[in-house]
Amino acid sequence: MKQVILIIFVFINFWHISHAREPLIFVTSAYEPYVIEEGSVITGIFPDIVKAVFHELNIQAEFRIQPWKRGETTVKSGEAFATFPYLTTDQRAEDFNFSDPVIFFFPKFYYKKERFPNGFSWENLTDFQQYTIGGVRGYWYKKSLQAADLNVNYVTTDIQNIHKIMEERIDFTLLPELVGRILIQKVYPHQSSAFAFAKKPESTNTFHLMVSKKYPHAKELTEKFNNGLRIIKGNEIYQKIFQQYKVPIEYETAQ
Repeated sequence: MKQVILIIFVFINFWHISHAREPLIFVTSAYEPYVIEEGSVITGIFPDIVKAVFHELNIQAEFRIQPWKRGETTVKSGEAFATFPYLTTDQRAEDFNFSDPVIFFFPKFYYKKERFPNGFSWENLTDFQQYTIGGVRGYWYKKSLQAADLNVNYVTTDIQNIHKIMEERIDFTLLPELVGRILIQKVYPHQSSAFAFAKKPESTNTFHLMVSKKYPHAKELTEKFNNGLRIIKGNEIYQKIFQQYKVPIEYETAQ
């Protein structure tokens, strides 16, 4: 009997040790410079911050690339701990939890310089009513642009809208400033200077981990992430990651 109990005890402890060593699963999609996919290697501002946080906690983070909608389904079902980078919304909060803010988000209105040779400035979204905006289906701005009664043509990717700006089929498109610069450089490497953006952001928000409500110990792991985020801000690993990707200091969130 004692031998049986001992065997069960050893098995349980072995299971816990093995389970503790299992990597924490994240899903995401390429979104430079936030998420960079180079073959099987996933880097970028957000993955590097996540890795740094969980390294401090002696937890291995594993990243898997999935399309955004599929990734949301994977997290919602509890097959993965979290996805990133995501803005918080009331609708998303019904199905997911969120970490503390990780990085700021400043979307800007991009345009073609030839179309607005003197630049463009704006105060209210209604200032765009006489123009055509290029939007992407499922993005954060649909309700606000609709409320301002703007003329928005929706497509499925940001790259489509960059082409449409160059071809003057639309006047503006909304892109996170960091993402827009990289995409334009990739799509038009020899004509990137043909583009500009209005200095005022469409909104000011923050990106977070979007966390599963069904993943084992998700609440505890989210608290550990939040604490770890404060740790890497305190020891300046967080700041070094921003410097590595040449991200301005105004994108850093407070401790």
